[in-house]
This record gives sequence, C-alpha cells and structure tokens, in this order.
Amino acid sequence: MPDPSNASSLTIRLESSPEAERLNPVLSPELRGELENRLAAIHRYFQEERDRGEETLKEHLRFWSVTHQREEDQQAVLEVARSVRETAKAVVVVGIGGSDLAARVIHDVLDHPYYNGFPPEERGGRPALYFTGNTFDPKSLRGLMDTLKAQDLFRETVVIVVSKSGTTGETIASALILAEAMQEAGVEEWRSRFVAVTGQNDKSVLYRMNAETPFLGILPIHEGVGGRFSGHTEVGLLPMAVTAPDPEARLSEAMKGVAFADDLFLLPWDDERNLAYRLAEWLHMQEVWGRKDTLVFYNYTSDKSLGEWFLQLYSESIQERGGGMDVIPVIGPTGNHSILNGIVRGPRNKVILFLGWDDLGEDLTIPGDTGIGGEMEAFERLGMAQVQAASLKGTMEDVSANGVPNLLLRIGKRDTAHLFGLFRILMDAIAVKGKLQHLDVSDAGEIDPTQELTYLQHGVEGYKKRTREQASKMH
Repeated sequence: MPDPSNASSLTIRLESSPEAERLNPVLSPELRGELENRLAAIHRYFQEERDRGEETLKEHLRFWSVTHQREEDQQAVLEVARSVRETAKAVVVVGIGGSDLAARVIHDVLDHPYYNGFPPEERGGRPALYFTGNTFDPKSLRGLMDTLKAQDLFRETVVIVVSKSGTTGETIASALILAEAMQEAGVEEWRSRFVAVTGQNDKSVLYRMNAETPFLGILPIHEGVGGRFSGHTEVGLLPMAVTAPDPEARLSEAMKGVAFADDLFLLPWDDERNLAYRLAEWLHMQEVWGRKDTLVFYNYTSDKSLGEWFLQLYSESIQERGGGMDVIPVIGPTGNHSILNGIVRGPRNKVILFLGWDDLGEDLTIPGDTGIGGEMEAFERLGMAQVQAASLKGTMEDVSANGVPNLLLRIGKRDTAHLFGLFRILMDAIAVKGKLQHLDVSDAGEIDPTQELTYLQHGVEGYKKRTREQASKMH
C-alpha cells in the first residue's frame, strides 16, 4: 500500500476544536456501528473496483480516479500546450460547468491575479488567458471580442473549446461567434487556431470536425470522466500548462498532488489520514442525524472560484432524490460581512467547512507607529497573512461559541501540488458520500454502478431540451 508520508512536503489535514466537537451529532452505539460498517463496505468496494482495472472504472464512471497514472496523456497535454504557446498571444477557453470551473480555479489560484494586465514580455511571452462560453448573455463575450480587437490579437488568438459531447449550447454558440470574428479579422482557416478537448468518438461533433479538417490540437475527455470530476485531467491541465512559467514542472507538481491524495484514499477507511472518508462521514452525520440542510463552504482566501467549483461538485453529485445539503460558497473574511450574521443569528440549519491555508505566499506587512490608534493598533507591524490566520481562528471560535458545527480542512500551501491534492480529496469525499446515500442503487432497488447518480446529472437535461424548443420557436 502506498505511503503518503513519502510526499512529506504536502500537508492536508482535518482539524476540529473541542468546542466544535461538542456540536457534532451523538450517535447511539447501534447507529455508530451501522455507519462504520457502511464505510468499511464502501472502502472494500472501491478497492475491488480498482483491482478490476480501467475498463471497469470507465463503466462505473470513475476513470477519473486513475487518470493521473497515464503519463502518455500528460505528455500529449504538454505537446498541445507547446503548440498553443508558439502560436498564440491570447488564449480563450470556451466551456461551461465542469468544462470551465476547474480551469478558472487553477488560473485564479496559481497565476498572478492580474495576469492579463501585464505586457507579454512581463509574462515571459506567455499568452493572455480569457474564459467565455458559460452563458448566452452577449455582454461578456462582446467585451472579450472588443478587447481582442482593440489589441489587434484576433489573428494571434487560439480558442480552446471544452465539451465532451461537442454539442453544449452555450459553449458551441460562443465558439462559432469567435470563429466568425477570427475569419473577419483575416484568419483564413479558423480551425487551425482551435483546440478541442472532447470525447474521442463520433458522438462528439468536435471530434468529427477534427477528423474532417484537423484543429491545431485535440485532447480527450475519456469515458468515465464527468465534467465536475475532470479538473485534474486534460480539461484543467491544458489551460494550466499554457500559462505556467514551466509547463512540465507545474504539471509534474499537479500529478504529485493528485497521487498524494490518491494514496490517502487507499489507506484503511478508519485511518485518520484518510481525509475523504473522514469528511464524508462528517457531512453525512451532520445531514442525517444533525438534521442540517445547508453547508457553508468557507474558503479563507480571496480565491472565489474554488467555492463555485465545489458548489457544482456537491450539488450535481449529491443532491438527488430529495437529499443532499444546499451549498453556500463563501470567501473569508469577506463573507463575514455578508453571511456571518445569518449564520450565528439565523436558522440553526447550517454547518461550516472551513478551508485554511498555512502559507498564502509572499506577504505584506501592515505599517506600525502610524498613530491611527484604537482597535487598529492590534494589527500594526503584523503580516497580512498573520492577520488572515487570526481572522480564521477568531471566526471559527465565534461560530463554535454560537453553536454552529464546523470543521477545518487545513492545507499546507497555496501552490500547485496542494491545490490538485485538494481537488482530489474533495472529489473522493463526494464519491464516498454518494455511496452513503445509496446513489448507486436504482429506483428498482438494485445496485447499478454504471448508472450511479453521483456521476450523472439527469436534472440538467430538461432545461437544455426546453431551451432548444424555445429557440426553435424564434425562427
């Protein structure tokens, strides 16, 4: 069995104060034994599933759990990224949902927050990176097109279209508008400036288009990899490699983080280091026995997109058959000035999962001896990261004192390896939680892992169908 301690530079752990522990549901010995038996059975199932190999994982919609082992896919990402970097001064990622959110998180967390504002030479020649394709609202796409036109970049732009089916309405509409704009700017063959990340079969329109006239590049979204479980695959890795100072090094760090989390997941289910099982257990207890219906995902940084990614991961995976908590994504301490009053003074229906980062990166020091006086003197001469940590601790103490259950997921450093390890731990926790909710059991009462609701999204198809129907009436 792999030993996660081999990756000693990575630190991700769950923490809970005695005050918060006292707020957890108290289970009878019978219920505790039943829950532990369920977790042990789930662990055995996942181990046996892995032993059966890649084809079983694809059939069970869980191929995402082993993609980090596919070095040939990682090399393909680097090759396409190299072509993009050699061709483009601007890159536009076009996608929605899982084909969009993780890539945004990676860019927000790992790249400079004002990355596009630097001149190309200050970015080491790396292209600017933009996102679109997640709405039919024309405002943002028109604004992006105005930006590219004003900088005379259309002829040096590469478009990365991410869609497993190649038929996602918002995504393909935006991509076609961009293709037309590129032609109007003088690009003779727009497909030579497009990259597709899509399913590798004729079901995908993008795959068929590439077969007719090749794109600049094409990468797979494998069977058994759903959108919200794809951030650590080609979907997230390609944009990441495009903006990385050293694409190979950053990709290697990303896979190191995923492998670290995978090693944790393979530990015995009751090992304290097996964070996915600990987290899934806590979430299930709070929902079922604590009767909580709202999970506040409290990421204590300024990186807003991570909460949006988790909202999709949790809601589309776990909210099935009337179950699953609502998720409210919050960033701290900004959220303390918008939702905290409602948490401590409002309905007692909430639990909080805090994310705390030990190392936020290069710090800034608050000046001292300013004469400002009053309460601000407490912050003088401290690093902002220090005060951020004090704010997190103070918020946790306050919600505990006000009777709100909470748990801290502490992450060692805001860097590539830790971010990808976090991605994988949260995805694994959702996988366990889905089993606890029996989402692999059909309406007829039979276990069918090929149709497990954790990895499907039947509730989304209705709006797509009705949107097409309404659009057809407008012609």
